[in-house]
This record gives sequence, C-alpha cells and structure tokens, in this order.
Amino acid sequence: MRRVLILAAAALLVTGCTGSSAPQTTIGIPTEPAPTTSTSTTPDAVADFSLTSPDFADGDELADWATASEPNGRCTGDNLSPALEWFGAPDGTAAFAITMRDESAGGYVHWAHGDIPPDVTSVERGGSIELAGVAAQNQGSTQRYYGPCPPNADHKYVFTVYALDAPLGLEEGAKFADFYVALTEHELASATIAGLRSGPAS
Repeated sequence: MRRVLILAAAALLVTGCTGSSAPQTTIGIPTEPAPTTSTSTTPDAVADFSLTSPDFADGDELADWATASEPNGRCTGDNLSPALEWFGAPDGTAAFAITMRDESAGGYVHWAHGDIPPDVTSVERGGSIELAGVAAQNQGSTQRYYGPCPPNADHKYVFTVYALDAPLGLEEGAKFADFYVALTEHELASATIAGLRSGPAS
C-alpha cells in the first residue's frame, strides 16, 4: 500500500451539524480517503462490496431517532446509529472500519470505528456503543456515534464501510487524523450509503 501524508486535522467542537447555526469549517481532513493502489484486489472484487441498511434506503431521510440529543433542546433524537449490513468483502479482508461524515458540512466526522473483526458484517440499530473493535474520536471529541443536528435542509450523511488488509492498530480514542492515515494505508475496498437530514429533530 502507498503511504499518504496529510496535514494534521484541527477538530472543531460544536458546529452547524451539532447544534450551532454558525458556518462550519473542517481543516486538514479530506472529504474521503484517497484510493489505494493495492494489487491484491481485483476491480470486480471491489465492485462486489456493498453496504445497505434496513433502516433507510440510499438517499432517504434519516429518522428522528437517529438524530442527536442536544442539552439545549434544539435536537431531541435518541442518538441511535442506524442498522448497517455489508456484503461481498474482497479476499484478504482482515478487519472492517466504519465512518459517518456530513458531506454538506465539509466532511464533518460523526462516527469513526475501526478494527471490526472480519466475521462481523452488520451493526444493529443503536449497536455502535457495543460494536467490537476500536472507537476513534469524532469531531465533537467523543468516541461514539453522534447523530445529525443540521441547521438547515438536506444535509447529506455518508456512511462508509472499509474492508482492510490488516487492523488499524490504533488505541481507543485515537484522533481522526491518525485514523484517516491508517485507513489509506490498509484499505482494500469501500462501500457507501447516504442519508439526508432536513433540519433538527423536534
């Protein structure tokens, strides 16, 4: 795998998709990992890797229960991660990782979880807390799924599952910048599904 050098990421705290109407800026964190140059995975194997959810179809609105629960009452969801299921991981997959990012807010990180065992191919609704593996920090500096709470309509939340050729080898609570670098070094394939959220839950 080729190694990728990136600038250190400056994680902003509460911003546009976590309860503030102020504009949101994400510094130094690319929107998505660059493609790897692995020769061990064929194009067909990558194409076979797919991600679905029994809780929403690609492009659908995310339910209120998936949104954040803010102390100020602006969002009153249950902060439950949607169920996810993935299929067709390429040969050589040794672990999985999951991210959820707000594509409409500079790739703001809501969820980052790595070193999921290769025999785990689904997460039930609300299962992010007990998910096997290692939780990295989101951009709210917490180590868990943090649901949407956008200030306006049609924010796009992209869930990505990565098939990895080796565990990321990071400590619990690793910064997302380190998590991202490890992803680019070990990614065999990735699959995505996106949900929309049009304003805060009420």
